[in-house]
Amino acid sequence: MTSAWTRSPQDVDPLSWFTGPRMPIAFSIAGVLQGTAITVIYWHSWSNAALQLVALPFFLVAGWLTALSAQPSRPRFRSRDAATILSFAGAGVVISAAGTFGGTVPVAQWWPGIALGVTFVSLSPYFTPRQQLIFAVPLIAFTGAVGWIVFSSQANFWPPAAIVIVIISAGPLAIGAAGGVVFSYAVVARTLALLDTAAGSEEFYTSAGPPDPELQKATVARMSARVAPFLESVASAGVITPENRALAAQLARSLRTELVTATSRSWLDVVAHETGMIVSDPARLADGMNESQRAALRGLLVAAVDSTVVDRRTLLIELRARPDGSTAVALSIDVNLPEGRRLVLLAPYYLTLKTTVDDLSWDDGRRSLMRFRIPPA
Repeated sequence: MTSAWTRSPQDVDPLSWFTGPRMPIAFSIAGVLQGTAITVIYWHSWSNAALQLVALPFFLVAGWLTALSAQPSRPRFRSRDAATILSFAGAGVVISAAGTFGGTVPVAQWWPGIALGVTFVSLSPYFTPRQQLIFAVPLIAFTGAVGWIVFSSQANFWPPAAIVIVIISAGPLAIGAAGGVVFSYAVVARTLALLDTAAGSEEFYTSAGPPDPELQKATVARMSARVAPFLESVASAGVITPENRALAAQLARSLRTELVTATSRSWLDVVAHETGMIVSDPARLADGMNESQRAALRGLLVAAVDSTVVDRRTLLIELRARPDGSTAVALSIDVNLPEGRRLVLLAPYYLTLKTTVDDLSWDDGRRSLMRFRIPPA
């Protein structure tokens, strides 16, 4: 239940149509068209109709900013992104209110309340339910207060009239916020339940558990190939010379280093050993990843190294600890493909990884650079 409140639909299902960046643009255009129609119909009822036209672009900008922040290659949608978007929409409300005060437009036809509600709904696929509630309460109070200031002068003020004015002016936003919270919570809860049900035995690498027999055999074979000839030469000579002692010490140090290295490998080091990619993980932070994160990252890495258009020698992944206990990860891949085909190659694995880590972003180009953060366990 906690994760359903703290994760957005885009976090758990980034491939769905309703989490794409086009939806906020469509919502903002619909809100602006509705506002334009009401402005024209009540043209002579506004105290300043021109200010209504000035307010309309603010909602278009809010939709464009939402679409920009919702791009799959961008990091997770943050509270500051929502604050910026809703600030633009709130500015549109204030400008429209300035052009409405003193006019005769009915409160039920005040379009900014509806446009603000549509803007808030367009955030719901990228905003967690808890974040929506935090932003919705002050925003509803703000809209209700603006509506009361603008429309209370149209009739004698009585408490019931004030209540009706506030409800009508802030009602679309309240309905949109309630719908957005319910929508986000339902999608996240059901998607997580489906993922838990569908999850099978995942294949992943771990440094724990019994050692790999094949790896043991290979290590023993390398040791025998280096030590056996030396022992045979000593046995044949029947004498141990200072040179023999120096060579024996050198062999012992190298064998000890190899054994320590083999036992201290993380699961990511094992993948690197098998594929030839470069891993920089001196603190073995890869072992702090859970099974889902390991499986998703491994799928991306295997797809990259198995592709004929990727030079596996250029594939580099770095892991570094952060002060808050999380792990910062950077992955760079050289892909010799046009942009469209490059996206087709990596995007499915990228989106799968995005459901398991935080702040995943993608800088595309000849060298694709991915960054993400593994939260503290």
